[in-house]
Amino acid sequence: MLSRKHLIEGTKNSLKRLDLEYVDVIFCHRPDTQTPIDETCRALDWIIEEGYAFYWATSEWTADQIARAMEICKEEDLHKPIADQCQYNALKRENFEKNLRHSYENYKYGTTIWSPLAMGLLTGK
Repeated sequence: MLSRKHLIEGTKNSLKRLDLEYVDVIFCHRPDTQTPIDETCRALDWIIEEGYAFYWATSEWTADQIARAMEICKEEDLHKPIADQCQYNALKRENFEKNLRHSYENYKYGTTIWSPLAMGLLTGK
């Protein structure tokens, strides 16, 4: 859930369990179709402004969802997401190469890749 309530409570609870005052990056893993993207953007901006995190990022979001988040953050002068975590490997190339890469270039958006070895399938073992 990427609602304001869940993001703020989840961040505070995670920091307490980890005995930390802040984290560098909060990844919003998978889009939440039940919560408007603007609510997520505003909540993460608040988390950053309060010092619980330095940055936020997306994970498994579509190019359109990333574009919408960037648009909202620009319009409302909020902290923008800095990166996306997407699946990319020799077997799963299409989404990154046809959709996401252009968004990343357009927004100067970073990326971290998950499953670069296709969950071990590409290791040859």
